[in-house]
Amino acid sequence: MSEPTSMLTFAELVKRTAVEAGIAYYGPAGTSNPLPPIDAHDLQLCKDAVNDAIRMFISDAPAKGWRWMRRIMSVTLTGTRITGTADAGTGATLIDAALKTVYDADDDLNGYYCYILTGTGAGSYAKITDYTASTGTVEVADWLDAYGNAGGTDPTTNSTYAITPVETVGGDISRYPLAENFGGEVDGEINYAASTGHNVIQWVDESTIRARRAITVNSGYPMFAAIRPLEFVGGYSGPKRRYELILDPQPVSDEVLTFPYTVYFDELRLETGLATDGGTDNITDSVRTEPDDYFIGWKVSIVDGTGKGSWAIVTDYTGSTGTITVDDWLKPDGSADGIDPVADSVYNLTPVSNLHPAGIKFDQVILSACMAQVELTIEDEPTGKYKIYKTVDLPNAIRIDTRTAPLKLSKTSRIQERTWKDITYN
Repeated sequence: MSEPTSMLTFAELVKRTAVEAGIAYYGPAGTSNPLPPIDAHDLQLCKDAVNDAIRMFISDAPAKGWRWMRRIMSVTLTGTRITGTADAGTGATLIDAALKTVYDADDDLNGYYCYILTGTGAGSYAKITDYTASTGTVEVADWLDAYGNAGGTDPTTNSTYAITPVETVGGDISRYPLAENFGGEVDGEINYAASTGHNVIQWVDESTIRARRAITVNSGYPMFAAIRPLEFVGGYSGPKRRYELILDPQPVSDEVLTFPYTVYFDELRLETGLATDGGTDNITDSVRTEPDDYFIGWKVSIVDGTGKGSWAIVTDYTGSTGTITVDDWLKPDGSADGIDPVADSVYNLTPVSNLHPAGIKFDQVILSACMAQVELTIEDEPTGKYKIYKTVDLPNAIRIDTRTAPLKLSKTSRIQERTWKDITYN
């Protein structure tokens, strides 16, 4: 489901911040509508101001905290784990002829996750994009490192692997990565989804589960759960404060677990630039310095010049040349045959999910906080924006947040209903 068109994106907040600070970009000729800065220094100033504004708003919470930060985590478990040894592997494939004896139809493994366990590529993983049953070939867009960063090591002959239908930690169906906006704070009980009929599951210290699994790894319906920081793997850069859910016994079937938690802010990202070249399936900015594959999965949008309004999802990125590759440029409505960019086209790069965490109801206070941050960190003279944020927009946001609480019905307004309870006879 798409977001409301009035939602303030990170790029919009950066642009509004740049306008307030007097450092917005107005196109190569200086006559375009304001855009986020393409100067690296100015862009960083504005990005820092917006991210700091969101942090300021979060820290200015009412006494009992923000209600919008109270969320329900849903974790899908699986009892399916496919293992084997590769006959061959490349930067985009893994081949094991033994797979076809069980998974005998093309696309059977599409959408599954493949983890390299031992041998060349150990620690790398990827989501399977295609499966050819006749040869036991799984295809991936690119092998990632253990924490989802581009640039994982490709598997080769005799690399061992595990395949699971949902994302796990290293292919272990007892371990599940939690969302990046989970900061380790659990706010209540963990439960199976309704109508499963399973036993109660309870929180324990993660050392309890490690001790149980050190003796034997049992399978069944999980009865114990623990949260712990997502562990480092030798040779890889660590996670951004990510956590994992670990279970015992190991699941034997597909289940869903839920628990309440407090959402945390994960920094928003944006890159901009002026193209040095463009084409039917790419845009190049030779001054970019990020490593290969850095922008894979990001959204690239042409915001000024030839191709304005066109966008696409990045399928490849070559750091040495600054070449951003796409399958095809799309029109603003997502249909095919968008206009191709050329040299001097202005572009934005953002992760696909790149919105502030509070939701559209709090857009005004977030924008006000951004203006306050410009006053506090960029401008030389007071402008009164911080006072407006503290005395007008923040109190309004607190009132809005309070209204999200369920109303208590009075004795006179309570709706009376006849109810029945099941009775079990011996």
